[in-house]
Amino acid sequence: MQRAKREAEAGDHDAALIFAEQALINAADALLSRDGYSATSHMARFSYPQLPGVYADERHLIDRIRSARNAAQYEAAGSVPQALAAAATKLAARAIEEMRRLLA
Repeated sequence: MQRAKREAEAGDHDAALIFAEQALINAADALLSRDGYSATSHMARFSYPQLPGVYADERHLIDRIRSARNAAQYEAAGSVPQALAAAATKLAARAIEEMRRLLA
């Protein structure tokens, strides 16, 4: 998460979004692991019913983040708008905070 914030501050919106998405994945995987599961796909991971509400509430944003990450990482560098990178970073911070409370 810290890396996403640093990249956003440095103006690398692609990297900020990529690291924010990874933070969302890692937070979800922490809960799955605690509950004895592991996911091999984003769809399965983000559909786990015990995830904090932010994952379901922001499902469409998570889908946009994933699509933008795929494009930035594999197709067109420099394609992530600043607003989407900022939204991804903010969402990841919320998800991590909710996950910390859940896992405490």
